[in-house]
Amino acid sequence: MQSDLLDKIMFQKKIPIIGKGTADEIVNKFKKLINNNYEIIEITLRSEEALETAIKIKKEFSNIIIGIGSIKTLTMLREASKYNFNFYVSPGTSSEILNYSNLNNLNFIPGVATPSDIMTAIEYKKTILKFFHAERNGGTSALKFLNEIFENIKFIPTGGVNTNNYQSYLDLPNVISVGSTSF
Repeated sequence: MQSDLLDKIMFQKKIPIIGKGTADEIVNKFKKLINNNYEIIEITLRSEEALETAIKIKKEFSNIIIGIGSIKTLTMLREASKYNFNFYVSPGTSSEILNYSNLNNLNFIPGVATPSDIMTAIEYKKTILKFFHAERNGGTSALKFLNEIFENIKFIPTGGVNTNNYQSYLDLPNVISVGSTSF
């Protein structure tokens, strides 16, 4: 991952995620987040209009760092990466997607939940990983344990992270940021 993007993610700490929604709902949520001074926002590909809407938003708000989330297939990553978003996020790991992201020098954050997932990501030189679904996969206790084994890996937990518990994640030495639809 590019160091300037990583620095900005570490500085902002909280990455709002725009989940499902119509084009209007995505745009309205995006504008609300900008008004709340967020400069890094993830838009998930969880509705039919999401990519097209993200492309329009990217053109209109070129100063905002936009990530595309819920990348589940190589086809999805190929299509989204045509539009040069700032970063891409998946809920899991796939050797095919990891290889493509490396070959194309994409800022790609693979999702992990297990030590095996983490080891696969490490094989592809990924050291910034999405821990997903954070709450259902052990939350802060799991991340504390993973820090003992994978001391050079940093995480962005998402899934069940909210305004009530996000700080407990940020207090961990291996967490650089958190993502949530509740920000």
